[in-house]
Amino acid sequence: MKQLKISTLFFSVFLLSGLTSCLKSNDDKMGLDISKSGNIVEFANTGDNVAVAASTYPRFTSDLGVVNVGDTVFFNVNVSYSGSDDAPEDITVSLALDPAALTLFNDQNETDYVAPPADLFKLPATVIIKKGTRKTQVKVGIVNNASFDFNVNYALPLQISSASKGTISGNFGKAMYSFSARNKYDGIYTMSATAPMVDAASATLTGYYPLKMHLITYSGNSVALYDAEGNAAKTYGHPIWSVTVPSYYGSFSPVFFFDNNGNVIGVTNYYGQESGGNKRSAALDPTGVNKIVFKGDGKVDYFEVSYVMQQSVSTPFAIRTRFHEKFTYLGGR
Repeated sequence: MKQLKISTLFFSVFLLSGLTSCLKSNDDKMGLDISKSGNIVEFANTGDNVAVAASTYPRFTSDLGVVNVGDTVFFNVNVSYSGSDDAPEDITVSLALDPAALTLFNDQNETDYVAPPADLFKLPATVIIKKGTRKTQVKVGIVNNASFDFNVNYALPLQISSASKGTISGNFGKAMYSFSARNKYDGIYTMSATAPMVDAASATLTGYYPLKMHLITYSGNSVALYDAEGNAAKTYGHPIWSVTVPSYYGSFSPVFFFDNNGNVIGVTNYYGQESGGNKRSAALDPTGVNKIVFKGDGKVDYFEVSYVMQQSVSTPFAIRTRFHEKFTYLGGR
């Protein structure tokens, strides 16, 4: 349903005491006695730093919630004048992107973040830390438009490119701001059966209903089934009964696709078609009910879907299990 690097401008004592330290809180991350040093301009913590300990630059992340097409939502970026003194004057801080820092961050953190296209975000070129203060908060806008790709992990690699007063931090002068958005189908649902689940290969495997399940944004118009409640296992998977024991099909979890006319138009396997040793796939059953109903406020009320699990380990795309289900929306995740 999404870090950075900056040039080192510190004195040699700062380098010796700071750049080898892990990224912790902003007050002690450089290992400096700020009462004996000049003030530093940097990105202050916006939530927890979720980068690995060895990362050169921090990462802060935002869950933007449900973002409808055409909407703009915002997350905060804190810019700080850190040290022993308040800002002696209005300080102009220039912001920019550093794609090279994002590449370094991905290498160090084993991530695959991508900087969003220019029409996907709104970022002021400069911000002001007011005289007598130590911090200002910047609102970065994210636009859900035609460029937004829900399959991409986005992160803005922000850098403080200049400041009219103070020294730019060597570690927190750049930071990654990852963000994720949810489509309007995303949420917590009650999954129930409108007809019995039938497993053609094993009569001891039967339907496990009703259950609270999560549907998680997969793309702009699709959601994947996730067992967040641990009914069988906390993973992408479809719970079933194996005689009297909760279980689930391995390498299989349905992803439901919707159109703008209230139809479920497709089902695929979250793990990939023909996945696992049994080569399991998912497919829509067009002979069943495949409709979504919305409330007056535009939120999902429920949808019904008919689909199959195919297993081609022995016979190409042979249907093993048939599902006829209703998902009733309970609320956001």
